[in-house]
Amino acid sequence: GGAPARRSAMNPVSESDPLLGVSDAAGAASRLGWLRTMVVDNAKALYNSHKAKTLVLARSFVNPLQFSRPADQAEALARLRANWGMYKLFYGAGYALVLLYTILSSPLLLIGLALIGASWAYMFVLHDAHTVVNVYGYALGRREKLLALFPLTLIVIAVTGALSSLVWVAFLGTLVITPHAVLHQKAELDALDQLELEAAGGDPAAI
Repeated sequence: GGAPARRSAMNPVSESDPLLGVSDAAGAASRLGWLRTMVVDNAKALYNSHKAKTLVLARSFVNPLQFSRPADQAEALARLRANWGMYKLFYGAGYALVLLYTILSSPLLLIGLALIGASWAYMFVLHDAHTVVNVYGYALGRREKLLALFPLTLIVIAVTGALSSLVWVAFLGTLVITPHAVLHQKAELDALDQLELEAAGGDPAAI
């Protein structure tokens, strides 16, 4: 009868380890579900709040009748400023597409960003920020997690050339978007667009 007692004293948490594992897995699943719900709900709310404005501006954005050559440099600059403010949603989407293409076309950059994202998600999403995580025998609290992840992130950014890729995205995106902003006439809502926006609950003055 003494041997089992000695084994229990040497490893007092062995019998409860499976329960702790189940609890950790349930907590991680709960946090993932919360994050997914938050992202989806916020995306839906953002889309619904800007849907009317986006549909109205989309027609003007691609309307071939609203493109012309500016008379001079002053008009070109005026169009550039006005259209950047008016169509920032579409131009932002253009930058996002260029960024996505850049990431997918570079396996090293894709793997590096996936590594960084997975590391931060494991430490701060799957586990609570203040939860101690054991990694290769080392107990990492919140401070230790940050001290480990920041250098790792900087190393991955340096190795994958992420900064130069961001500069390339900014250059290429601007190169693609600027001609549209200069050649497109300054957009103004007509009476029909204003009525449509008001009927959808939007504010014409906000555009």
